[in-house]
Amino acid sequence: MTAPSPTAPSVVARLAAQAARLDAATSAVTTHLTAALPGLGSEEAAAALVVAVPIPVRGAARFLEELAEHLAGHPAALTSGSSLCPPLLLRLTQVLYEGGHPVVRPGCAHCGTVRTDLRQLRPEGRLCATCDAKSRRATCARCHREGMRISARRPEGGICSACYHKDPARLEECAGCGELQNPVVRREDGRGLCIRCWKRPTHTCVTCGKTAVAALVDADGALCHLCYNRHRRPRRLCGRCGQLKRIARNAHDNEPDLCDGCYRGPEVTCSACGRIRPCSSKLQGQPVCGNCYRRNRQGEPCARCGRTKPVNTRWPIGPVCMTCYNTVLRSPAECSRCGTVQPLIARDADGIGVCGPCVGFAADYTCRQCGRAGNPHSRGRCAFCVLAERVDLLLAGADGVVPEQLQPLATALAAAPAPFQAIQWIRESPNSKLLARLVTEDRPLSHELLDELPPSRNQRYIRQLLLHTGVLGARNEDLERIPGWLEHELADKPAAHANLARPFLHWFLLRRARQRAAVRRYPASADRDLRRRVSVALELLAWLDQQQLALEDLTQEHLDGWVTGGASQRRYLIRYFLSWTASRRLTRKLTVPSIPQQEPQALLDEDDRWSLLQRCLTDDALPLDVRAAGAITLLFGPSAERLCHLTPDHLQRGSKHTHLMLGRHPVLLPPRLAGLLHQLAEESLPGSRSLFAQATPGPRLLFPGLVPGKPISTHAMTQKLNRHGISVRAARNSALAALAADLPSPILADLTGMHRHTAIRWVAYARRDWAEYLAARAEDQQEGRR
Repeated sequence: MTAPSPTAPSVVARLAAQAARLDAATSAVTTHLTAALPGLGSEEAAAALVVAVPIPVRGAARFLEELAEHLAGHPAALTSGSSLCPPLLLRLTQVLYEGGHPVVRPGCAHCGTVRTDLRQLRPEGRLCATCDAKSRRATCARCHREGMRISARRPEGGICSACYHKDPARLEECAGCGELQNPVVRREDGRGLCIRCWKRPTHTCVTCGKTAVAALVDADGALCHLCYNRHRRPRRLCGRCGQLKRIARNAHDNEPDLCDGCYRGPEVTCSACGRIRPCSSKLQGQPVCGNCYRRNRQGEPCARCGRTKPVNTRWPIGPVCMTCYNTVLRSPAECSRCGTVQPLIARDADGIGVCGPCVGFAADYTCRQCGRAGNPHSRGRCAFCVLAERVDLLLAGADGVVPEQLQPLATALAAAPAPFQAIQWIRESPNSKLLARLVTEDRPLSHELLDELPPSRNQRYIRQLLLHTGVLGARNEDLERIPGWLEHELADKPAAHANLARPFLHWFLLRRARQRAAVRRYPASADRDLRRRVSVALELLAWLDQQQLALEDLTQEHLDGWVTGGASQRRYLIRYFLSWTASRRLTRKLTVPSIPQQEPQALLDEDDRWSLLQRCLTDDALPLDVRAAGAITLLFGPSAERLCHLTPDHLQRGSKHTHLMLGRHPVLLPPRLAGLLHQLAEESLPGSRSLFAQATPGPRLLFPGLVPGKPISTHAMTQKLNRHGISVRAARNSALAALAADLPSPILADLTGMHRHTAIRWVAYARRDWAEYLAARAEDQQEGRR
């Protein structure tokens, strides 16, 4: 036994020195922690270190000193998320994160997985074991291929994964099939099972209730692959689109992480259609493309609608298809047991809807942001919260704030009654892209700014949306947009043509149109007629240039040849332009032949008319607006323009009867038709049928269109009725002929709102002699006086 050196420190002194060193390192780390996290106290920081610091043989002081040095050189180490750090920082951030402190846990520098055992340190940061194994490449000692991942070590050297799976040393007799295979699992007796004989254990998913192979089993229970992908799969920034989404393929080689939307499977021959397409799924072990996979999915009877369709999820009521899944989640109702408003995904013994928690189903469809139940969209938030966020991104200026002028528009967009459709409109519609471009120009939105744009459907939609939400002031858009259209039409026309077209439009056509619009009881879309008259005038001027004729040299012979040379009757509209030029002495007085008036050709037989009317009043399979519009047309024959502009204000409800104002005097409605119109008026309340809510007071429409605040177009209404077997022209002609046969022209004009000359022609067409009617009416008046 060797005697201790007289100069060696005693055990007590050595332990005291180690304790002093440990205390100094702990104090230094605690100082850095409290400085980086103001909400962290000294005692709590010391307690976190006790949990995080391991107890190695050499003592903890060395690790604490390394951590203190790193924190001193990197003050933002707790919030940067960098894995280029000591291993102690990984455990410490995990402890602080579980304690609710605002720290960012470092993850693998390659795959981003957050773990506390990232042992391999590389120049870019620490790596998990999987990424470390993937990054180790060398020449396989058996197949001699270069750049292969080394899966195992053998006496001759490292071998790749393909050689490892074929390694005879790994083969053994399978306890199930008896063949020599690679074992993937071992039974209790120690014998192995191959991949074909091993059956993965099944679990009941805590979210959807389906019994299947689990993708994750934790303290909360098991999750199937579908629910794991929806709710628990980690999200990272996609290397292609840059959005925070679920990653379908991890980064490898020089390829970045790819989300579900950006990832496309390898292009191979599809086993179903035979085409070379990206195949990311397998059907009976063979690759199939996305279209064939969706087409060949086996369905089950839906527990809600009864149709055999692919199962989207499984609720306590049973398997549910995609249509019913969306319908239930987007229409939450009050649970009959607990009284809370939830999606009713279960039923009690009486068949009454019940929410999931009341039957022990752990699915949670409550928004994590606002607490509203139902309408789930993404990342635990409802569609209303996502819509509000998308609206702010759409309308925000350069400073990230929505301008005060656009606040009414933002409120109307965020309050859309159909949030999913509004989100899709913001993401995909060309109208929203035009609106975003106008916002980014950082100019106040005005009618003049919109007039600078080329006339298009998108421009008209955005203008009407701004009018509908109160951002822009109201104006007669059908007339006021014509000057802007004309300027774009004249961009490539000669100056002489422009000098004639501008005064013709402004001082002749528009002046008369504004006078008529001021006295009309019903709005009339005059823009199409005005554009046609101007376009025909420009065609005539272009033809004169081709013929090398001046406008003042135009003769009747020239005019007749030009008018009759057209393929349609559109050129007869030149009478308006020539009337204006003649009054200005720019041309001689010329005569444009009138189109002869024709009697109505399309008529319904009375039996067919009444049969269609009965169908409109009684057939619940027809859409409500088709039934109401078809019944009004078959009974009273109003013009399509007047029909589309009807509002609930045109209905006069009495104690017993309901009247409809089509002209100067109300007309009595049959009870069934009155009921249809009352139901239609209730559905046309603000926000019930349109995509966006109305911010300014205005007339509600019985037949609203796709453009906010505008009725359905006459063409769309005609096409809609025709698709359901109601010929609008024949129905209107038959109704007016029947009314003209029973009513004198003044009464017909007052009830239907048509012009008196039109009513006279209809009465003449009906071939009814009213002399007898007038004599009987005079006799009744004389008897009344007596």
